[in-house]
Amino acid sequence: MPISRVQRTAPQSVGWTLDKLVCWGLVMAVVFVMGADFRGDTGEDFQVHWQIYLRLLVAFVCGVVGVLLMFPRSFRDYLAWPGLLLTAYVGWYLVTIPTGIDRSFTAAAWVSLLGVAAFVPGAMRLLGGWGFMTAVAVGLTIYLIGSWIAYLLFPEIGVFQEQVTRTEVFERMGGLGHPNELGFYSAYTVLVFTSLGISKRMNMWLVAAGVALGAVTLVGCFSRTAIVVCCFGLVFALQGQWRVRGNAFAIALGLALATGAGLVALGSGKLDWAIDRALKKVTKSGSTEELATATGRTEIWQYGIKKISESPLTGYGYCSARFIMVDHSYHCHNIVLNAMMFGGVISGLIVGSMVLYFVYSLIFNPRPEVDGIIACMVAGGMIEGLISAPSPAASILLWIAMLFWRQQQMHIGWNQLDEITDDQQPVRGSLAQV
Repeated sequence: MPISRVQRTAPQSVGWTLDKLVCWGLVMAVVFVMGADFRGDTGEDFQVHWQIYLRLLVAFVCGVVGVLLMFPRSFRDYLAWPGLLLTAYVGWYLVTIPTGIDRSFTAAAWVSLLGVAAFVPGAMRLLGGWGFMTAVAVGLTIYLIGSWIAYLLFPEIGVFQEQVTRTEVFERMGGLGHPNELGFYSAYTVLVFTSLGISKRMNMWLVAAGVALGAVTLVGCFSRTAIVVCCFGLVFALQGQWRVRGNAFAIALGLALATGAGLVALGSGKLDWAIDRALKKVTKSGSTEELATATGRTEIWQYGIKKISESPLTGYGYCSARFIMVDHSYHCHNIVLNAMMFGGVISGLIVGSMVLYFVYSLIFNPRPEVDGIIACMVAGGMIEGLISAPSPAASILLWIAMLFWRQQQMHIGWNQLDEITDDQQPVRGSLAQV
């Protein structure tokens, strides 16, 4: 298609009209409201309560606004690559609702997913990359601050009692959710603020404060998985800095010296005791056997694969793992296995295709402003559920946004040369104009 216009412009800037304020607030609500648990562990079996109604309301409003934004432009996003994968993902789970083991729960979870999936691409087009990511950053910040308040002032909500052995309980900071969920929220906070800082669109003191808040919370909740994948994401987020010749030489020299010193120490046997002691420090039970089984994940994966093999075509219904995996952490600790449990082999292939698209993009089409988030989610998705929650919160919202980021040619920084065709022109109108 010929280029009809080439211009140097500020990317999709946010003029604060009512429709943009609504979308900005909804992005923040999905991140905060859909992820926050204000009740804590009540010891009750699953039941419908006011928080679930509130989350359904947020999802419903997102769906309504998403439909208003969908025509005529953002609707096309669902029919082009890779947005087509999201269409298939949501559509297949609709097909499998009748075969679910708890159809009412599955239907409610699917409706919530539908609302957020309908909303995110339109909100991205309306707000632009800068407006969308700042809304995410504010939502994450509120969640982390609220988690510290819950942890310090309301321990019945904010302190998570984790049974690591039959006789030992390990207390962790959970804040407004499970410690592992809080860990990923913290990792996203570090990476989102890093992206805003790299793009030079936010005051560096605010960036430093956001990164510090995320880092301190990462340590506080003791989510080892989140710490590792956050560091992995930072490698991609800072790839522009690594490519500077001076930086690259210094990093390579430091790694070479550290590797050489480590090999010498290992060969002499002087580090054996230190390694064993360090490994025990990062376990909850004090036994290194916990790490050998990926903190029990190998057993969970085996059990999950066994249950998937019993219903390989349609699975057990969207978000049904909480009923199947009651004695195994309530989910499969892997986004592909979770998808296969929800919707059989077909949904597993769809999620696997999303992962492959992200990996391909990281390698062949690098975008440092978002690649850190993508790398964190892909790596984390191999050992956590992430996009498998019945109430779509930060992980699902970011997963969908990253899926559409390159397709919609989003960016955050100023003064980029954009080749914009008529079909690629960002939506700047209001809801009233749609």
